[in-house]
Amino acid sequence: MTYAAAAAAVVLGAGAASAATFDFTTMSLDSSHQLTVDGITVTAYAGVYRDFPNPDAIVQTDCSTTWSCDRSVYQSEYGLGVTGFLDGPYIDIDGALGNDLLTLSFSQTVDFSAVLFSFWGNSDSFDLFVDGTLVSPEERSGPNPYPLSGLRGTTISFGADAIDDSYKLASITVAPVPLPAAGLMLLGGLGGLAAVGRRKKKA
Repeated sequence: MTYAAAAAAVVLGAGAASAATFDFTTMSLDSSHQLTVDGITVTAYAGVYRDFPNPDAIVQTDCSTTWSCDRSVYQSEYGLGVTGFLDGPYIDIDGALGNDLLTLSFSQTVDFSAVLFSFWGNSDSFDLFVDGTLVSPEERSGPNPYPLSGLRGTTISFGADAIDDSYKLASITVAPVPLPAAGLMLLGGLGGLAAVGRRKKKA
């Protein structure tokens, strides 16, 4: 494949980004809590956050790196939860003893489309953080799957801070963010220069 053709392929691929669904009920995380779908890799972390004083803020994204919190990622056939020695009898994202936080970190910037929870009930709600910042409104509840359209970033975190919040993250759908128009033009220009250079060498 010539440089020009390769550049064109990149340009076309960047303009046709398709959604990728990470189904944690059927797809297993590896030993590093990672999973790759359609070229996008996600890493799951268990942490904690505080809900007072306002606004809510993340205290620790990854409890495996510190002794200050007792949390780890747990996967079952129902999806991802958060567990800990002092975290109560349920291996869910819950607010029973401290505020559980499950963070998904993606290998590139993505548009978040929707999230599906298991064991989701009328009394359940979640706090949402994108790239470490709380996204209003707090205490989100309602439909399941829950729409996340309009949100973009590399990390997304789901937290529970009420004693009756208890659920697992079953799946999340995201789409890679296409290159901006300037980036596409640059790739096209580089491909054209490469093609001209090859012609000169042949001459």
